[in-house]
Formats: sequence, C-alpha cells, structure tokens
Amino acid sequence: MNTASAGPAGTLPPQPATPLLAVLSDALDEAGFVTETAPGADDALTVTVYSSKAPWKETTPESANDWLARNKIAATASLNDGDYVVITLSTAEAVSRFIAVALDPWLRVHTTADQLADALEAHSLPHEVAVSAHFIELILPDEGLSSAVQLAALLGAPRLADGLNLRRARGMRRLAERIQWLLTGVAGSDVDVIAEPGCAHAEDRLTIRSTVDQARLLTTRITDAPHGAVSVTRHN
Repeated sequence: MNTASAGPAGTLPPQPATPLLAVLSDALDEAGFVTETAPGADDALTVTVYSSKAPWKETTPESANDWLARNKIAATASLNDGDYVVITLSTAEAVSRFIAVALDPWLRVHTTADQLADALEAHSLPHEVAVSAHFIELILPDEGLSSAVQLAALLGAPRLADGLNLRRARGMRRLAERIQWLLTGVAGSDVDVIAEPGCAHAEDRLTIRSTVDQARLLTTRITDAPHGAVSVTRHN
C-alpha cells in the first residue's frame, strides 16, 4: 500500500534529489563541466562549479541565483570557502530541469562533434574538432590544404580546387569560398569557412564553423560517402 500523502490538489510530494546523484554526475562529465557533486542536507544534491562553462554571466551566487530564477529551476546558489559557486538542488525535478537547461546544449554539441570526428576518421582524413556552447569548429590543418580538398571530394566535388594555387594565400581564400558554397548546399544555410596560410610554427589550415544542426548534416554526408572518395590530386 502506498502511504505517501498527496498535496492539497492530490499531487504527490516532490521527489528527493539524491537518487539522481549518478545521473547528474554523468551528465556533468559528458558535458565537460568541471564540478564536484555530493549529497547535501535533506536529500538535496550540491554541485560545486569550477567550470568556465557555467551559464550565468558572473561567478557570483547573485548571478547564479538570477539565472536559476529566470530558468525556473527550484534551487539556490551560495559561495563556499574557496569562493566557488555551489548550487543546491533540493528535488528530482530541479535536477532534471538543471540538466535540461544547463547541460543539454553541451551534451548535444559534444555528441555531434564526436560523431563528426568519427566520420572523418573512418575516411582517414586529418582533422581537429573544437566546441563551444552552440558551435562546432572543424579544423583541417596540413600543407596546401589537402585535407580540405579531400573533404570536398567526400562531398561529391573532387575537382573543387582545380585552377587554384594552394601554395599561395589567394588560392587558399578562393578554396575557402568554394568550400563555403559547397557546405551551404549540404547544410541548407550559410556556414563560416576561413583559410589561414601557415608559418614556421603552424601548418596551413581551413576552419569550418557550423551550428550543431549543420554539423549533423555534414556528418551524414561524410558517413554516406564511399570509401576511397578522398583519392584526389594534390594541387600546387
């Protein structure tokens, strides 16, 4: 028999936060947040926030409390002895809401970035991937932007660099313009593309800055590309 007493409107009382300790810890870790999570008083959970990814503007309890209130999260923020913000989540609903608002954007971007990296690795395409809260940067670094030319081949344009001298800055800029046009067709909206000539301490590089949705569409196209599609002629 269930002996839990219902509220005035017949609703069940709030569920405690502590059973969600592992769920919250895993979500924080997957989102790349540097924190310390622990059980608190009265079945609450506390999150000591060290990460610069915290969504409130300033590292003060006032700023954190304002953010919590604006996002309708039933929680409080305080400052510990080390001057770090500590969030106290008293109920399971508050934990779920905190994950949805503060962490889900980062979880989504990290998952998409990992999928994009896996797709490129499957084609042995050299790359680097960096993330922010809402954008993914795909960096293709190598001499003469050969990885960028290989990416174009994966997307069905193996001759995109024809007529360009990729040893010169002008040729690299022209390639960036062509790849931007190509990626706009793939993603259905404008994608930022920048080519940077190398120097004594860095290789040439092409950087593609996309939204999460754009990166997902790009990942799908790369995943669907036949293996061997990156066998293209190097451009001098």
